[in-house]
Amino acid sequence: MEQNLPPLPPVIFENGLYYELLGEQYYPCLLPPESDTTEDKLLETIIRQMAEAQGINEDLKARDQMAWVGAMNNIKSAALEILRESK
Repeated sequence: MEQNLPPLPPVIFENGLYYELLGEQYYPCLLPPESDTTEDKLLETIIRQMAEAQGINEDLKARDQMAWVGAMNNIKSAALEILRESK
């Protein structure tokens, strides 16, 4: 008697790790699959525009890395809040 089982998914996420189906077994992946969602692209666009508007650029990054990291973290938090409120 032959069983018709559903096909296995090519990538699964379990226990905090991504696993990729290779042959008949799952093997852990070092990198998660790339997300290609419009929300991610929108977040990148908002961050880039906010950084440009505030003058946060590669020059600042070269001169004062800590200030650049702090400014970019603030911008990312604000951009995430914008996306959260727009839902």
